Amino acid sequence: MAEQEPGKTQDGPEVDRLREHHYDGIQEYDNNLPRWWLTLFYLTIAWAVLYVGWYHIAGNKLGADRLKDDLKELAELRVKNQSGPLTEEQLRSLSTNPERIARGKAVYASAECATCHAADGTGGVGPNLRDRWWMYGSDLAQMVAVMANGSPNRTMPAQKSKLAGDDINNLAIFIADWNRQGEKPGKAHDPAREKEQPIRY
Repeated sequence: MAEQEPGKTQDGPEVDRLREHHYDGIQEYDNNLPRWWLTLFYLTIAWAVLYVGWYHIAGNKLGADRLKDDLKELAELRVKNQSGPLTEEQLRSLSTNPERIARGKAVYASAECATCHAADGTGGVGPNLRDRWWMYGSDLAQMVAVMANGSPNRTMPAQKSKLAGDDINNLAIFIADWNRQGEKPGKAHDPAREKEQPIRY
C-alpha cells in the first residue's frame, strides 16, 4: 500500500493545505472553517441584528428600566387582586405611574374638586393642595380616607357615593404628583388647623 502524501486523501483532493510561512519550524494549516462553526457564527450575527433592532431601535426596555416597569406591573396586579383599601406602601408604589396620574387628573377636572380647591389646586374655599400644610395628614392613605369619607368637620363631603374607589386612589396619586413638581403659592395656610407635614414618597 502506497504511503499517503501529506495534505491529500487517497482519492487525491487536497484536504490540509500548509501555509507557506513558518515560525520556529512550525507551520499552520490553511483549511476552511467547519460548517457547524460557520453556521453558529452567522446565527450570532443574525441574533445581534435582532437584538439591536428589538431593544435599541424599537424602544423595548431592558435592564433597570425593564425592572422598573415590571415592578409597576406587579404592583398593579396586586392592587387588582386585592379587596379593601390600599395600604400606604401600595399607594406610594403607584404614585409615579403615568396612567394613574392621568386618570387622577381627569377625575379632578370632572368632579367638583376645583370648586373648593381651584383648578390648579392652590385653594379657594378649601385649602391649598400644593403646599406642605395639611389638616388631616399628608399620607396618601389618609388623603384617600378623607376624600372617601369626608372631613371630620364636614366641610368636605364624602366622595365615596360619587366616585369609585379606584378613582379616589388615582385622585390622591395625582395630588401627590402635583406636590412632587414643587410647591405652588395660593391660599395661605391656617396654622391653627394645619400642620406642616410634606407628602412622603
